[in-house]
Amino acid sequence: MEHHISLVRAKIQDKYYTELKVRGFTVFSDEPESIGGTNKAPSPFDLMNASLASCTLMYLLNKASVDKIDVGTIKIKIKVAKNEGGNFKFKRVLYFENELNINHKEKLLNYANNSPVTRALRGCNEITTIIK
Repeated sequence: MEHHISLVRAKIQDKYYTELKVRGFTVFSDEPESIGGTNKAPSPFDLMNASLASCTLMYLLNKASVDKIDVGTIKIKIKVAKNEGGNFKFKRVLYFENELNINHKEKLLNYANNSPVTRALRGCNEITTIIK
């Protein structure tokens, strides 16, 4: 049985400028002018990176709290690029305000590598498309 995680409804507003409805929130997406967009909102890749960063941050804060690790403020930098094989490569850098010992660093690295969005991007995902 499939477990429903998210439902997004999208409609074009202007050229590539897209309005997205997510759980009652309105989010916008666009492409840069250099590829024909109007640059009024983050690109789909920007939103994907933001999803990875925010999920990682929330997951780390939760796990650090449970494990009583005082991480202070966490900052995350994410870059995505395409490799020669055409696959996407994500580089995620974590910055912790507080000094961490090696055991805490290893534990937090493991948590980051197993956050839900990380697993979704890394795993074998199925995308089914239906035209109605």
